[in-house]
Amino acid sequence: MPHCPTYRKTLDENESPRGRISLIQAWSTGGLEDTPSLRRHLDNCLLCRTCENLCPAQVPYSRLLDNFRSVAGKRRQSYTLQGLSALSRIVLPNQRLSGIAAGVARTMQSTGILTALFKQFPAAQRLQSLLADINPRHSRKSFYPARLSRRGCAGLFVGCTGELFDAETIDATIRVLGQIGYDVRIAPEQKCCGALHLHSGNAARAGEFASANLNAFKQDDLDWIITLATGCGAMLREYPVYFRDAEGFSCKIIDVCEFVHRSDGFPTITFDPLPANILIHTPCSLANVLKTSEAPQKLVEAIPGTRISVLNPSLRCCGAAGNYMLEHPKMADALRQDMLDIIAEKKPDYVLTTNVGCALHLRAGLRRQRIHTEVMHPIALLDRQIRNIEAL
Repeated sequence: MPHCPTYRKTLDENESPRGRISLIQAWSTGGLEDTPSLRRHLDNCLLCRTCENLCPAQVPYSRLLDNFRSVAGKRRQSYTLQGLSALSRIVLPNQRLSGIAAGVARTMQSTGILTALFKQFPAAQRLQSLLADINPRHSRKSFYPARLSRRGCAGLFVGCTGELFDAETIDATIRVLGQIGYDVRIAPEQKCCGALHLHSGNAARAGEFASANLNAFKQDDLDWIITLATGCGAMLREYPVYFRDAEGFSCKIIDVCEFVHRSDGFPTITFDPLPANILIHTPCSLANVLKTSEAPQKLVEAIPGTRISVLNPSLRCCGAAGNYMLEHPKMADALRQDMLDIIAEKKPDYVLTTNVGCALHLRAGLRRQRIHTEVMHPIALLDRQIRNIEAL
């Protein structure tokens, strides 16, 4: 219980993993009615899965909660929050719709419409804070050959938010993988990983995305399937838990930091020095599901001159958690504030995180407090410092 983010903030056992399991059990056996209070406690869970990582009995807590949400559905929220959450699940997985949304968002920002909305609707503030990071690429090839001695071929899972919010990391990954000897394939048929839908109780829609991704990455020449956002990587790695015939797919899933660090080509790269203070944030999905927390730090340590520190592991959850930062703004902001206080105290030049949702949430908080620290993916910083690397 002391490791649960929501319990630590509320000191309410109903807001702890043990309490939530008891609530689910009582509901499933008819001992508790389906009330707003019951739903509130269960929906407040971030699914950070720290409890699973620490539990000696290995209780599959996240599956219990996902199953509850699938059977019972999620509680009704304000119409504004319902709309924002639904839009994210509809627009983000659809490349055409997300491209249109990006154009509309830029227009709204340039004309001041969002500022006017912010004055009328508090939820618009959250929308504005996320849209500020939209910077999509409009075209991308499906194949990039290795730049040096070829070691293999990697499929790249870019996710539904990658092109919208983190095109720099995609570009950087392609260059770095090419530098260590890997061809890169980006399957145009790939879809959202399905995590947003699964954790919102729509297992059927998540299954449709999973089926599309299994087909998109079934090429025999793919040695690995590399993910950039650890939230997506965690979902893809666990496809076999939820969907059939996914073992051959999931065994190839690997986070980009872990892959590059383990590669034989990594020691051959020369980096320009960077005399900078760097603070590394470890997303819950990296620590509790992929369990490769050390890889980002080991990567960045290869850059001469860097001074690296890691955020306190007990404050690991930033409160982003997919749609959670839209659906539960008060708790999400409270969890983020713990991290912003550390960033304000340490004053790093860079904050590095391996999950795009965490990056968006942290950037929005830093802007709000006028803290000018750049938040980026470790692979993007690594790419900036590679000596004499060519542009795409």
